[in-house]
Order: sequence, then C-alpha cells, then structure tokens
Amino acid sequence: MNIKSLLGKFTVYQYMIGFLIVLSLISAFSYGFGAKALIPILIAGLTTTILDLVIEYVKSKELIFPQSAIISGLFIGGLLTQDMQWYIYVVAGIVAILSKHLIKYRQKHIFNPANLGILLVSALFGASHTWWISSPLILALVFGIFILWRLRRFDLGMSFLAAYFILVLLINVSSPVTCGMMGMRCPMQPSPLMETYYEIINGGVIYFFAMFMLIEPKTSPSQRSQRIIYGVFVAVLLISFRFFIPRHDILLALAIGNILVPLLNKIKL
Repeated sequence: MNIKSLLGKFTVYQYMIGFLIVLSLISAFSYGFGAKALIPILIAGLTTTILDLVIEYVKSKELIFPQSAIISGLFIGGLLTQDMQWYIYVVAGIVAILSKHLIKYRQKHIFNPANLGILLVSALFGASHTWWISSPLILALVFGIFILWRLRRFDLGMSFLAAYFILVLLINVSSPVTCGMMGMRCPMQPSPLMETYYEIINGGVIYFFAMFMLIEPKTSPSQRSQRIIYGVFVAVLLISFRFFIPRHDILLALAIGNILVPLLNKIKL
C-alpha cells in the first residue's frame, strides 16, 4: 500500500479531529496551562456533540456520528480563553450547532459554526478568545498544510495569507512609528520590512485561521477563482476591522466573508 492510499483511509474530518486533539494536548501541557485547560474543550465538545446528535435523530430517526460537531466543540474550547464561566462554552456550542441546522442556503450552512458561536459569546458576554491551541506554530503549520492539501484549498489559504501580509507591509511602510517633534523614525524601531518579518514568523493565529477555519468546505466558495477573491476579501476585512473593532476583527471578518460566499458561488469567472 502506497502512502497516498494509506493517507486516504481517513476522512478530512477524522484528520481534523486528530490534529485538533494533538494541538490541544501539546498546548495544554507544553506551555504550562495544565489539564484544567482541557475542561473548556470537554464542555464545548459535549455540548456540540449531544445537541447535534439529538437534532439529527429528530430529523432522521438515526444516530449519526457527529464528526463536524466534535470539530466545532474542539475549536470553541481551544480558541476561547480557558478560565471563563462554564456556561459561556455551552452557549457558544449551542449557537454553533443551531446555526448549522437553521441558517442555511441551498442545504448548506452559511456560517462557520464555531466562529459564529465564539463571535456571539464574545459580543454578548465579553468573552475573550486567545486561540491558545495555535501556540505550537510548527506543528500547526504541518497539520494545516496537510489539511489544505486534502481539501485542495491551497488557493484559498495562500491568497488570504499573501493579501494579509502585503497589507501589513503597506501599513508598516505608510505608518512608521516616529519619535520627537520632528516626526523622525525612532532609531530603535525596526524597519517596516523587519516589522512585517516579525509578524510573519510569529503569526500563529493567522496561520491557524487560514488553514483550519477559513477553508471549511461548506462555508467557502466552490471554484478556484472565487476562492482567491474570497481569501483576499477576508484579508481586507480583517485588516480594516483591526483598526475599528480589534476585539472582534478576525471573527467578524470570517462571518461577513461567509455571507458573501453564496453570491460568489453564483458568479462565473
């Protein structure tokens, strides 16, 4: 059996579940969070899994293993800060699953469920999201590149990342940090190129977002040219919101981008 056949034995959902569990465990124990950091993941995971099982059983009278619901729970528990009240993770999980079943267009849910759940609890309860499971950058990159390959979404992930870092560079060039009355650049301040370089090598959250959240098949465009436009559009939204709504920038950018997807899918490019 060759490597490609071996890798094909598992679905992308199964890979995603395994990768997120590994990232959660490594982040929890390698970065000093401890086992208690896994409690929110268990709470969110149980909420999304049980609710999705119940809804699917009511609809089809069958017990369907809820792989996507487990993934949503892992995202919610791994992106929200660990030490909040338990009900915040529950509410986020409920919103995620209900949005998947109720907010649909042509049998596809519009919003990334986990993203919408986190966004709403962030807006309603002031819940913070630290994206702590993206901390092991190298491992997140390896897993993320594999996911992009399996989903054939390199065009989407790379268009977003390219647009994002180009915009960051342009902002750094056009708005240097200055010192004193003469508006001269601070001598100890890194150059715009170095500032951008530091963001590239320390952009764990951005890479995780691009390779795990943005590329969800049901909430991203179906065609290559549409995905490239979508990736650039979400990057522009993210940079824009960073100036005006920094607390919700990345979540809001994805949610608004999701709304655009049905329209993009209608456009023939």
